[in-house]
Amino acid sequence: MGWMRESEGNGNNGRLMRIGDLARKAGTTMRTIRYYEQLGLIAPAARTRGGFRLYEEDDLRKLRLIKNLQLVDTPLSQVKAFFDQRRRGRVASDIAAGLSALLEQQLREVEQRIAQFRVMEASLRETIEILRCCVECSLEPGPEVCPRCPVITSRPAIPLHMQAVIELAQRADEVAGFSAQEQERNGLLTAATPKLSCRHDPD
Repeated sequence: MGWMRESEGNGNNGRLMRIGDLARKAGTTMRTIRYYEQLGLIAPAARTRGGFRLYEEDDLRKLRLIKNLQLVDTPLSQVKAFFDQRRRGRVASDIAAGLSALLEQQLREVEQRIAQFRVMEASLRETIEILRCCVECSLEPGPEVCPRCPVITSRPAIPLHMQAVIELAQRADEVAGFSAQEQERNGLLTAATPKLSCRHDPD
């Protein structure tokens, strides 16, 4: 049974859930719930005589809310700040100003992240367009070739992701050059090293 009467626990009225049932209903784990307790996000409403945690329906709704907030990348620190601010007053006039200031700060952070994602989106789109033209290119990519390509020079700047592609090509050239030098050096050493014979000629 997921639900149990409080009278089975500490003698209060109503119904409560144990931590395993709460985790299953919320789609999370008992470890996560205990971690949220450590952060002060939730707290058991009561305990059984045996010491087992008991939770209310409100805790289930709160866990689902936390999960939904995290799906949109809301840090737990911000979730806790929101909950803490909410607990500081009983009526709207007690909490409205504080919650508004908190949410405005979160909004500014979201807007900043959106701007960063837009820059990344533009870079990805431009790099994809350039690489589609590279399909017909017969030259070896690298820092000596790519920056002079008309497809790239026609743009105000080299997209960030295209810079990474060129850098990777440069690194690949360096690795290939190092391998070739190693092979050449090993070849010279092999040629310069006298061959030893296991046969011992008599004096």
